[in-house]
Amino acid sequence: MMRARMLRWLLGASACVCAESVSAQTGPMLHYSLDFEVSATDFVDTIKIEWQRHQVYVPVVIDGKVLRFLLDTGAGQTVVFDDAPIRGAQPAGWIKTLDALGRRDSVPVVTLPPMQIGSERFTGCRAIVQHRVVRRATVDGILGFDIFAKGLCAKIDVRAGILVLTDRRRFFDVEGGAEVKYKLRYHTPYLRVNPFGRYREQACFDTGSRQVYAINYESFRQGEERTRPEMVSHLIEGRCTGRYAMGHSGTERLGEVLFLHFPQFYIGTLPLCDLHTLTTQGTSHVGAGVLEHSAVIINPHRRRLIFQPYEGYDRVVVDNRQTEIAFVADRGLPVVGLVWEQGIAYQQGFRVGDVIIRIDGRPVNDFSSFALWPYEQGREYTFTVHRNDGQHDLRWVRLPKE
Repeated sequence: MMRARMLRWLLGASACVCAESVSAQTGPMLHYSLDFEVSATDFVDTIKIEWQRHQVYVPVVIDGKVLRFLLDTGAGQTVVFDDAPIRGAQPAGWIKTLDALGRRDSVPVVTLPPMQIGSERFTGCRAIVQHRVVRRATVDGILGFDIFAKGLCAKIDVRAGILVLTDRRRFFDVEGGAEVKYKLRYHTPYLRVNPFGRYREQACFDTGSRQVYAINYESFRQGEERTRPEMVSHLIEGRCTGRYAMGHSGTERLGEVLFLHFPQFYIGTLPLCDLHTLTTQGTSHVGAGVLEHSAVIINPHRRRLIFQPYEGYDRVVVDNRQTEIAFVADRGLPVVGLVWEQGIAYQQGFRVGDVIIRIDGRPVNDFSSFALWPYEQGREYTFTVHRNDGQHDLRWVRLPKE
């Protein structure tokens, strides 16, 4: 079986929605809508995709220009960014949203020019306008679950590097795999999962997240109360008062984060073995990390996902490393949000609340420059951090060789 090794650090980032005040709105308040058109009928299209840093990128053509959109099933609607406006997009109004931390806001919406995905032309698509903490020139927007909710079935296969799109309802019926029902909540798919014992919960299928799975802190505690103590205590391999998720209203509040190891975790009837993960203050979710191990078929007509492990087995061995450290933006600066006491970063001296001010003597001016720093894999750097007792120089390999 394939044995994947995930990076041992997280850059705490999630959906960052433009946080303009309601009083500044101009235009109507809109409702979620699938009122857009797809040019072709009775089609099957195979589209080349990119799999990079545990996320899926799809080529989208607008106004003759090839753009790179993140495929994010945890977003109910397509997204563009305020720092990289799409030429020809027209203001349409405002819509109420929830960010990654469950905070509500009203954000602007635009109507996009016709966009082409593969051979299909999508006309009249609306997109939410978001602000992002880190501008990445190689990411132009986000494709949300509305593309599938419109009625298109799909297969995501990152090992083959393809996305298969079709409007034929029964096209994938001949394919096998572990079938899981989903329900729509906030216009995104939620699956029933079994993290431990007999405890079950609903988790969003969210390819915008790089993780295989993360469980909401309160949900874990509820499961803990319903399960024999000896079945839960061995799952916890560390604790930290920290934070790692960011939404449009800022970074989540400080709270207890549990570092977990699930010997076996179920998505429907599909077991995922040897999984390391964290608790989150946000929604429990199955993320794009699962695509490292399994192709996924989306059938919006039957509201089913089908997981097809690449090796053809009836289980997946994840065998990932625990997250050692996460960074968040605090007043625009990079700050250590959490650190695992058993990890190398903690042993090298990093602590929650450390502000990164220099790398190898060069100043770090803001969170964005820290996130986009040209780190070399396997190279050791000197990180100068500021904390209450002064400045400290810490030597650490941020991107270890796997």
